[in-house]
Amino acid sequence: MMSSYTFPAKTFLVGEYVAVLGGPSMVLTTTPCFEVGVVDGSDTHAVIHPESPAGVWWSRQQSINKHLTWHDPYHGLGGLGASSAQFLGAYAASCALLQTIPSDKNLLEAYYSSSWSGQGMRPSGYDVLAQARYGCVYINQKEHVTKCFNWVFDDIGFILVHSGQKLKTHEHLMQLDLSLDSMRDLLIAAESAYQAFEQVDSQQLIAAVNDYHQLLQDKHLVASHSLICLSQFKADPLVLAAKGCGAMGADVLLLIVQGNQLREYRQKLRNQGWNVIADSHDLYLDVPFIADNL
Repeated sequence: MMSSYTFPAKTFLVGEYVAVLGGPSMVLTTTPCFEVGVVDGSDTHAVIHPESPAGVWWSRQQSINKHLTWHDPYHGLGGLGASSAQFLGAYAASCALLQTIPSDKNLLEAYYSSSWSGQGMRPSGYDVLAQARYGCVYINQKEHVTKCFNWVFDDIGFILVHSGQKLKTHEHLMQLDLSLDSMRDLLIAAESAYQAFEQVDSQQLIAAVNDYHQLLQDKHLVASHSLICLSQFKADPLVLAAKGCGAMGADVLLLIVQGNQLREYRQKLRNQGWNVIADSHDLYLDVPFIADNL
């Protein structure tokens, strides 16, 4: 008998790097979803790597004689939260099978213990917090605030495209040395994006996303290949805002366009050969199994 858990993909709208320090971030969750299955017996050929956070966590659940299966609709593309979705599936399954109650605190402790060696910057855990929820997720760990929004802007929409590149976030974090003072301007821009959702102010969101990208660029936190692509997008008058997402903005590029031009522009990107991942209409709005208890 098999049970399964689904979790959305994630993309930082704003807040990468600030998140590592526990500051404010907005994370988009989108479909199609990843799926983690739990089947009877043990299987040494399970598709989840034993040294991944999910594999490490599952190996510690020695009383569970089951193994995990995995479906990735993105076929290994980086930057979309595959590893954190795997971990969420393993964590949710262990909670269900061992009859323990999940919580943000326990979830993060489990994730840190399974994903961080103690070297370099500790992962923020914002990806697992967001993918355990839905919509546009605001997280501010320092203020102990987590809040989910729909895409509240009727006049603009987002499009996510993949750069075709892949950067391993955990390796990148091992090379970072961040401080709150050095990231303060990013924190302000990320908080401005949150306020744009609260006030349903699309112009403020556009400004916040553009400001965040410029600050990342000024701090040399955008990969060179992404900078080239983003400069081309920004030259298009139909693109209102653009930024790279996640570590070095290397994997996923975010574009904001007028809402009434969204579908046409998405098709234009596909015709140009871009791998379009999702847009505003693909925002994940279901409530995952785990979210009921968080």
